[in-house]
Amino acid sequence: MRNENLFKILAARARGETPPCVDVAGRVIAILTAEQDRLDRMTERPLMWLAVLSSAAAIPAAVLAIVTYYTWVDPLFEISQAIAWVIQ
Repeated sequence: MRNENLFKILAARARGETPPCVDVAGRVIAILTAEQDRLDRMTERPLMWLAVLSSAAAIPAAVLAIVTYYTWVDPLFEISQAIAWVIQ
């Protein structure tokens, strides 16, 4: 019973007090932004190198695909020209 009365007295006193004017929002946002920037740099750098390597591998693959395509198409084109007179 005594503890409850003491608690009620302390609660009433706490309700009457005004909170101190402290603005920590700017510091918290600065800390969070700095941490996020550091994380962004850490995650973007490997992705950048992966993009560079995949682009470097894609260029020779595309050149090889074009050369192979024209190598395979050329004999078929010659055969179609050779038998074109039959179709007409």
